[in-house]
Amino acid sequence: MGNFVVYETDERMFFLKKLLTGLRPVVNTHIFAPNLTLSAERLEDVGEGETLVCGRLDEGAEKLAECKRLTVRRISENEKFQAENARLTAEGALAVILDHSMLSLADMRVLVIGFGRTGAAVCRILDRLGVSVDIATSASPRPAGAFAEKVTDIGSADLAEYDVIVNTAPCKLIDDVAALSIRHDAVYIDLASTPGVNLAMLRNMGLDADVYPALPAKCAPESAAAAMRDFILEVTA
Repeated sequence: MGNFVVYETDERMFFLKKLLTGLRPVVNTHIFAPNLTLSAERLEDVGEGETLVCGRLDEGAEKLAECKRLTVRRISENEKFQAENARLTAEGALAVILDHSMLSLADMRVLVIGFGRTGAAVCRILDRLGVSVDIATSASPRPAGAFAEKVTDIGSADLAEYDVIVNTAPCKLIDDVAALSIRHDAVYIDLASTPGVNLAMLRNMGLDADVYPALPAKCAPESAAAAMRDFILEVTA
């Protein structure tokens, strides 16, 4: 029997190590946080023929994994995990909104950019709380319409209308000219791997604007760890 080797890079991984205590996989299984992109250097301690649980590998790590004949389980590609991670990310986004906005949920107008897993999860939680939400998406407006007062594309959205803007689309969709229309008292929250706007520009304008990676690890680390555990036990059984 092997061991679970958990690399504790955040609080979520600390809880994961506790949840896996006493459990034994068939072969040594090395587990990294799903938001990391691993380099070959990070795989130096992984032995030949062992199992690797991770999010992404860069080109060098992919080649090394192949040379070492590693069994690679990519947690970020698992549908069940992605759905749970999106839910936890949405809860984290709600916590950021409450912490940074000076308005109550009932008084604010929110624009959610993107309607993929994370965007939909953010919209669902805000809709349940009675928040006024508009959605900017390039996808079909019909699914988004169930959670929004208005569905539009980002080019047509009047950014000056919103107290909070939450971006979930992993590309820059708000150009610098459009960004100038965002109100100085608005809160801009970016949940995507690539920011949807020039964040430095917004900060220079005096806006509360930031990117919030790996929110589940920060806001609900034990629940995030449980989601990882369920995936790991499924793929190493």
